Amino acid sequence: MIEDIAKLLSDNETNINWRYTGPFDKTRQIVKADNLLHLAARIQNKNKFVDICKKNIASVTEHNEYGNNPFHEAAIGGILLPAVKEIVHYLEAEADNKITKAEEAGDRKEVSRLKEELKCNKKYIKYALCSNGHAFNKKRETPLYYLNVPQEKEIKQIADIKDRFICNPKFHLCLYIVGAIVCAIAMCVSLYLLFSVSQSLALASIATIASGGSSYLLFKACNEVYGLYNESTIVKDPDVMQLLDSGLAPT
Repeated sequence: MIEDIAKLLSDNETNINWRYTGPFDKTRQIVKADNLLHLAARIQNKNKFVDICKKNIASVTEHNEYGNNPFHEAAIGGILLPAVKEIVHYLEAEADNKITKAEEAGDRKEVSRLKEELKCNKKYIKYALCSNGHAFNKKRETPLYYLNVPQEKEIKQIADIKDRFICNPKFHLCLYIVGAIVCAIAMCVSLYLLFSVSQSLALASIATIASGGSSYLLFKACNEVYGLYNESTIVKDPDVMQLLDSGLAPT
């Protein structure tokens, strides 16, 4: 079957936008909507995988029928870390060469464009690794799920994926719980003071506070608990929050 995949890759590698459309493969070695990178990763051909990325880096974010992007397949095949190392090195080296020439020519506009292009090209890698929109397959797994801890740490450093405490869902959960407790305490204090003045005013205060801040914060806390449960049982630290920023620019 590996030979069949390799032949399919060889027959179509000149078309960087190629996607597999059928027929259905009972062995599931070839999946509908596979692109060239899926095939290269499945036969563990790192060099071919890197070469295709050089031609079309945006294709790392494309999903097949099972929701896997090429980085899922590369991680399963054990070539993701070395491939990402080589891809990032190539992108940076190519950009540096072009930027140097543009600087020597005094073309500041081109220098800015090239720097932005490099930033966007590297962002494709971030998105394929751990973004909410591009990294999850149908099992809610990111490519990082298939790496061990040292590999995951190293690939995050290479791809410049930073863990940010303020964006950590666990931190959000703590904030919601603390906020709910503060609201509950405020409600109790308000009730104590209001009952000593007016019972009807106290009852009105109960309805307002209970249906307001407390209910909202408790609801958000429950959502965070549910989200953390899913993450802990399915995905290994996807770190998606910091990637929900501007869209990707074309290469």
